[in-house]
Amino acid sequence: MKTSVFFTARSTPGVLLAVTLIVTGGSVFSTPLLARSENVLEEIIVTAQKREQSLQETPVSVTAFSGEALRQLNLTNSVDVASQTPNFSIGTPVGAGNNPSIVIRGVGLNDFNDNNESNIAVYIDDVYQSAMAGLTFQLYDIERVEVLRGPQGTLYGRNATGGLVHYVTKRPTAGFDAYGDLTYGSYNQVKFEGAIGGGTEKVSARLSVASNRADGYVHNRVGKNPNNADNIAVRGQVLLQLADDWSLLVNGHYSDSDARAAAYQHQGTAGDGFDFFGYRDTDGNPWAGDYDRVGPLKIKNKGGFFDLTYQGDDFAMKWITGVENVKKFHQEDTDMGNVDFGAGSLVRPDFAAETDQLTSELRFSGEGDKTNWVAGLYYFDNEVDGTGTRLDLSGLFDINFDVTYLQKTKSYAAFGQVEYAMTDRWDLIGGIRYTSEKKDYTYTNTETNFNAFVYEFSPRTAGDLTHQSEDVVTGKVGINFHANDDLLFFGSISSSFKSGGFNAGFLDPSLALKNLPFGREQLISYETGMKLTFAGGRARFNTTAFYYNYTDLQALTFEGVSSFISNASDASIKGIEFELFANPTDALELGLGMGLLDATADGIALPDGTVLQNRNLVLAPDVQFNGLGRYTIPMGTGALTFQVDTNYSSKVFFDIVNQPVASQKPYWVWNGAITYRFNDKFQISAWGKNLLEEEYKVYTFDFSSFFGFNQQMYGPPRWWGVTFRYQY
Repeated sequence: MKTSVFFTARSTPGVLLAVTLIVTGGSVFSTPLLARSENVLEEIIVTAQKREQSLQETPVSVTAFSGEALRQLNLTNSVDVASQTPNFSIGTPVGAGNNPSIVIRGVGLNDFNDNNESNIAVYIDDVYQSAMAGLTFQLYDIERVEVLRGPQGTLYGRNATGGLVHYVTKRPTAGFDAYGDLTYGSYNQVKFEGAIGGGTEKVSARLSVASNRADGYVHNRVGKNPNNADNIAVRGQVLLQLADDWSLLVNGHYSDSDARAAAYQHQGTAGDGFDFFGYRDTDGNPWAGDYDRVGPLKIKNKGGFFDLTYQGDDFAMKWITGVENVKKFHQEDTDMGNVDFGAGSLVRPDFAAETDQLTSELRFSGEGDKTNWVAGLYYFDNEVDGTGTRLDLSGLFDINFDVTYLQKTKSYAAFGQVEYAMTDRWDLIGGIRYTSEKKDYTYTNTETNFNAFVYEFSPRTAGDLTHQSEDVVTGKVGINFHANDDLLFFGSISSSFKSGGFNAGFLDPSLALKNLPFGREQLISYETGMKLTFAGGRARFNTTAFYYNYTDLQALTFEGVSSFISNASDASIKGIEFELFANPTDALELGLGMGLLDATADGIALPDGTVLQNRNLVLAPDVQFNGLGRYTIPMGTGALTFQVDTNYSSKVFFDIVNQPVASQKPYWVWNGAITYRFNDKFQISAWGKNLLEEEYKVYTFDFSSFFGFNQQMYGPPRWWGVTFRYQY
């Protein structure tokens, strides 16, 4: 067992601090951009520090969306929120609805295997979600979403290297409440979302449901269209007020996605656009192809939790325990063509995985005249049972890989953070976390048709390599300066880690067993930022600058068809994000965001022994921009609203090698909506997404050396819709 202390003190680069203070402090204070009025911005309450605070009083880089904001922006699933969040990217390596690749400030992992966990922690109602297949889900009956950038550990149960996303659903209330949204859109989309709830001061309940069905938006010239939707989800909650200070929330939820798997676009790279099998996609349409295998993508998620809370005047206790079960089955048309040697596709893998997890967190918090503190204990028990079958060159060789693996993880943690008010203006923050984690892993890859090999990674063949155990200490120190009620400066140094793991997938039998495990990655963050409310509350401007010392990052590369994670030596990440929200007039709302990033890695070891230097990190564009404009015209008892929103990304790479074919050039996506609100109960909205039908890739996999093709996954085409809403 290894024990290490990972918390160092390096000076934040002076140039970065100076630039931040000049940019955030000079231009904003000089002139009052907006006239004072009663039409102030809505106050956003977040729980980024495990207590309710105004967004503008929280010394953390946070982008938050209320449930109303999500609805107005037509952000309908968990992946959508990245489009309006600076320095936040989400790719879909194996297609829409499947395992996402979540990246914040260049920190993330593009591994699509189900035994790994994201560098960005995802929580739903304070419950950590470990299964990658369960991280793409419908957003329905949501209270708010919080995106926290930077290392998270001293306040959250599961350590996260790059940040976290917290989806908070609406809780039961005593008053009766009900609503329903019905949408009809392109590709025969029919979508419904609704909830009903109410009760008494002692007992209340809420039932929320959602469904989404649509035809496939990728045209298949030889069969059924892939990229369709067939999802249903339900959530039930009961809230018991046990006593004046005690409450118990019980939550049960279920979701089922039973769609046809998303399809890649074919790019032949072997010569003249043909792959090694002689197929070429010639139509130039990113939403069409020849797919002789359109298999299913089935993901089922069921779980529940209880939340026992004591809330006193200056002391609180919360105990949250939950279970989750996620099952996935995915059949892929890897070769993306209609080439057939007698029994089906050339390369036709099946992937299946079942993830079971138990999490439990006991958290205490309190406040005094000068202090706010949080302390807690956390337990995480996770098991992933996965299989994979790949049949290559069917009808000729019938080479069959049959993969099974089992990974078990147990993690214990103790964490705490205290904020001390040294004066009326200055606060000091200190936090620490101790984590003990163990993983056990077995893997077998068998060629079943010819009995050509059995590749086994187990205690019998690999000994202690199948077990990982580590104890790690991380922490945070920070300082806040409240210049006045409307202006906050903050700075911090924090550390975090992501534990090591094991490679899965169709591993080449020539791969040495010692290469199956990979070690933990570590990150130290230096941040400084500012939050300003001005123009009489009609505008706010937030910005954070940061520098990351990122070591041993877990980088995914390919050796033939084997995905392979190794630890790159280090990465240097620096950047800044800006967010401005304003109501210049009573009728006009504006939102602007920008992320600037410089994220490169060195020492990337490929399986063939090559070591790469100075490579851009995956899904880490140098520039991201998002914008929103909304104009409302009162009309009788209602109002007519026009809205346009956009997001921009500069060039992005989809693999750490930075192959030219594994990239996307700069692009813009524009969306719009016109909404008429009849009164407080009824409204209708006509909307469009990707109005200019931008053709942009959201992921690629380059198999040029093995199959002579590059797999490309594109974002959806133009999409129109009409939504009717009733609010009781």
